[in-house]
Amino acid sequence: MTRSTKVVSLPTSADQHDHQFHQLVFGLEGDTAFELVGRSREVRIGHGCLVPCSTDHIFSGLGDNRILVLDLPTESHDRLQQERIDRLFDRASYFHCPAELQLLLRSLSREIDHNPHDPILQEACSNTLLCALQRQLGPQQPARPQGQLNLEILNDYIDLHMDRRIPVSELAGLFCLGDSQFYARFRDQTGMTPLQYVNERRLQALRQALTHAPDSIAQLAGRFGFCNQSALTRAFRQRFDMSPAQFRRQRGTLAPEDPAKDS
Repeated sequence: MTRSTKVVSLPTSADQHDHQFHQLVFGLEGDTAFELVGRSREVRIGHGCLVPCSTDHIFSGLGDNRILVLDLPTESHDRLQQERIDRLFDRASYFHCPAELQLLLRSLSREIDHNPHDPILQEACSNTLLCALQRQLGPQQPARPQGQLNLEILNDYIDLHMDRRIPVSELAGLFCLGDSQFYARFRDQTGMTPLQYVNERRLQALRQALTHAPDSIAQLAGRFGFCNQSALTRAFRQRFDMSPAQFRRQRGTLAPEDPAKDS
């Protein structure tokens, strides 16, 4: 068989089967239920499972969900690739994705979702995820020491998802923490709530875009996760004491599509 890499949603009705290829599953959104070799677990964002060839498994979706599925042949002409696959699929198992892997997974799954018929892209993304996962699961990787949250990882994740609402549970999942534990640690470290931090980063990025991007204010509203131009203007004025149009005029960067007067 040839490799297959795709983003799918599972139906709520349970299905059971096995197949003559290895399968790697990553949770992207919502919850899905899997049962492997008698062990049941929900596979959600930040989690996944390894399904070796001929392993009987049961699976179903729990409401709205999206997963990334990699179907991999059991044999490869590339010896090093074969060794890597054999080690990774030596047994059925569940795993958790560390923050760095979640960021990589989000970027690659978006590319795959937008280009579902590009086999070269699919194979490149598949190889990247295989290598990254094996490195994370390998015994040579020490556990990340307890301490302050890595804000670089958090910033990268926020920047990647500026166009939508990011719930606290999603940010907490990057660090394998519960919502309340993440909230408390984050506030102690930054002096801000997660929502305040996300909004501040969003508005700072918006201010940069108003200076350098040719997009109209209405276009920037969608790009930075605001429901409409009025919502963007209210948030910007509250933070910077001026409207987006005033800010652009001060810098001589008013886009042709923007209204001549303030919103």
